[in-house]
Amino acid sequence: MCTGFSFSSKNKQVLLGRTMDFVYQLEGFPAAQPRHYYWESRVDYKGKTRYGFIGSGCDMEGLLFGDGVNEHGLGTSIQYFRGYASYATEPREGYMNIAQSEVIIWVLGYNKNIDNVIKNAPTVNVIGHVLNDIEEVPPIHYHITDETGRTVELTFRDGQIVINENPLGVLTNNPDLNWHYENLRNFAQLTPHKPSHKRMLGQSVASLGNEGGTFGLPGGFTSGERFIRMAYLKDNLIGSDNPAYDVLDAFKLLDGVSIPKGAVLDENEGLHYTLYQTVLNLTTRTLFIKWYDTNQITELALTESLMIQDKMTVFDPVKGLITNKLN
Repeated sequence: MCTGFSFSSKNKQVLLGRTMDFVYQLEGFPAAQPRHYYWESRVDYKGKTRYGFIGSGCDMEGLLFGDGVNEHGLGTSIQYFRGYASYATEPREGYMNIAQSEVIIWVLGYNKNIDNVIKNAPTVNVIGHVLNDIEEVPPIHYHITDETGRTVELTFRDGQIVINENPLGVLTNNPDLNWHYENLRNFAQLTPHKPSHKRMLGQSVASLGNEGGTFGLPGGFTSGERFIRMAYLKDNLIGSDNPAYDVLDAFKLLDGVSIPKGAVLDENEGLHYTLYQTVLNLTTRTLFIKWYDTNQITELALTESLMIQDKMTVFDPVKGLITNKLN
């Protein structure tokens, strides 16, 4: 499933955050793919990228990225989009033919910004490819933000890339983005302010607490509820004057939509939960990641030394509880 968002901080930094929610155990390896990296698509394309990037990924018969930021500050993340994404079934001559899970390599490895993505999109043909680990062609769409803060949704219609502007900077899962925008109108009354006393049938009625303005804020983990909750939290976030704390603010937003183990089960009683959280600072080209089994935040910067390597650099996840013991 997953929830993605982007925001521009008062410190003039642009951040993209996401939860990775799934049943299958995706590892979330921090990794760097160098510029001019030769790769072979699982369906057709063979060639070299232009730009280097970092992100997190999983091993599915080879590393597949789930999010990342490139050397030009373009960032993206993958979310499921069941029932809406449709792919081509075979290569098209004269096109860059790639699988749906490889689009992130095209976005980050060949484009500097969203204008580039829009310009180059007509040259790409996206073919549905089965991932054996999960035994399906994952129906996905992409949350994309560049260093200006502009955000779009990238989805597919019969293998052709479709770009939709997303000024709210929030993306979850199905239904489509238009549905989520319309649904947001049902929650226009939400406010962080304590409601004033009101007279009803001659009686004075007071709010039960300072939180009264948030009554009706969805608390479940469906796509629609997470979209509303993230939009509300992001809209009312009071950021810090310290640029270093922008990352902490992003993780606080992700905490508001993250799924603990046991809250959601699939049809086979499998645990569907937030395997890890990722925050990408598009301004500094830095990845921050926190896995479920740790309270530690791991940081990886996109450096020149990583981008000039011949091979991809992959790091291991971190686990364990770290505390500041006072006695």
